Amino acid sequence: MKQKMWVLLTSFAGLVLVQQQLLLSRPPRLLSRTPQPLQSGSAALDLRFSRPMQLGSVAADSQLQPALLHRWQGENNLLRLLIDANQRIKSSIQLTFAGQDHRAQALPPQHWWWDPRPWLLVNRQVDGGDQLQVQSRDGRWIPLSPTLNQIQRVVPLGNGKGAALIERDKDWKQRLFLLPLLPRNITADRDQLAAPKAGKLMPLVPGQYLFADLSSNLNGDLLAQTGGFSPGSGRTELIKADGQRRTLEIKASGPIQLLPAGGGAVVPTFNGLTLRPLIENYKTTQLLPGARDLGDFCQATGRAVLIRHWPDYRRSIELVIPGLPPKQLWLGEESVLALSCDNRGERVWAVLGRRQDRLMQHELVLLDGDGLVLGRRQLAPWTFKPRSMLQFDPVGEQLLMTVTKPGWDAGRAALMDATTLEWLEVLPIRIKEALWLSAG
Repeated sequence: MKQKMWVLLTSFAGLVLVQQQLLLSRPPRLLSRTPQPLQSGSAALDLRFSRPMQLGSVAADSQLQPALLHRWQGENNLLRLLIDANQRIKSSIQLTFAGQDHRAQALPPQHWWWDPRPWLLVNRQVDGGDQLQVQSRDGRWIPLSPTLNQIQRVVPLGNGKGAALIERDKDWKQRLFLLPLLPRNITADRDQLAAPKAGKLMPLVPGQYLFADLSSNLNGDLLAQTGGFSPGSGRTELIKADGQRRTLEIKASGPIQLLPAGGGAVVPTFNGLTLRPLIENYKTTQLLPGARDLGDFCQATGRAVLIRHWPDYRRSIELVIPGLPPKQLWLGEESVLALSCDNRGERVWAVLGRRQDRLMQHELVLLDGDGLVLGRRQLAPWTFKPRSMLQFDPVGEQLLMTVTKPGWDAGRAALMDATTLEWLEVLPIRIKEALWLSAG
C-alpha cells in the first residue's frame, strides 16, 4: 500500500513538473491594454504581460505608426508606453508590440489600433428637451442619452466609461442620472474603432432635490452632493467606479471637487479651501485660507490653479505646488472666467473679462509656470459662455470652450490651438455646453 502511494505521489509530482516545463516553454502573452490618464505626456497605455519582460527588448522591437516620440517605462510584467508631451496626435495609432521575456522567449508580434483622442461631448437642445450627443471622427453627431427635460449639468467620468447628468424639470426639481458608456478606442481591427457605445440611462441617486452637484476623478469615481427641500437634508455621497457607495460627513460652502488621482477632495469652506482625505484619520486636513476658487487640476503633478479674490476687487491667478505656498502668476482688475493647465502645470490658460464701452470683452491669455505671458488672443466677435468650462486636450494640443455672442440664447463649441492661440474651428450647431470625454 505504501509503495502504491509512493508511486502515485511520484507520478503526480512528475506530472506537475512536466506541466511547469510546458508552461515555461510557451511564449509570453499580452494580457491587457489599459489607457493611463494620469501621466505627463500626450497619452499613455499600460500593458500587462503573462511573464516579466525585458524592457529594453520591448522598446527596441515594438513600433508605432505614425512614429511618435515615446518612451517605455515599468518592470516585470507591467510596462507603460508613454507618448512624449507637446505632440499633436491627429489620427489613430497602429501599434506593434514585440520583445523577449527574461527567459529569452519571444512575444509573438501583437498588432493593435489605438485612438487616444478624446471625444467632443455636447449638451444639445433638441425637440422636446435636451440631449447628450458625441461627435464621431467623421463629424456626425451621435445621440447618447434619451431626450430629457433640461440637462442642468454634465460631468464625464474621468475613465471615459460614463457621464453623470443633472436634470431639472419645470418646477426646478433636480434629478441625478448615470449614463454608462463602453469605450471602443483599442481594437485589433481599425474599422472597429468607434465612438463609445451608450448603455441604459439609470438613476444615480434616487429622489428629487433642490440642489445637486457632481464631481469625478480619473478613476471614474463620482461625488454627488444633494440638498433636499427641508433644513438639514444635505448629503454628500462617494460612488466608487466599482459601484460601492459611502456617505461622507463633509460640510462645504460650495461644490466639492475630487482630486484627479483619487483619495481626496478640495472642499470650499467659508474661510478658504480645504484639502481633505476621503479616508478618515489617514491624513490631516490642509487649509488654504482666503477667498479662493479652484480653477483646474494639473493632473500628472498634483498641482492646481486657483482664482483668488482680493478685498479691493482685484483677482489673481495662483499656481499651487504640493508642499509650497501658492505662487502668484497674474494679478489684475479683470474678472477670471475660467482656467485650465497642462498635465505638468507648466502652461496655464485663462479667460479674462473686462467691460469696455458697455460691452464685455473677453481675452484668452497663456502663461508659463512663472507667470510670464506667452500669448494673448481676443475672443471677439465671440464671448466666453458664462459658467462653462475651458478644457485643455494634451492629445491634440488644443483648447475647447463654449462661446456665444451678445443676444444669443445658445452657444457654440470652439476649438483653439493651445500654443499659437489661433482658432481651429467654431462648430455651427447650437449647444448649451461642450466638454471633453476621455477616450477611456
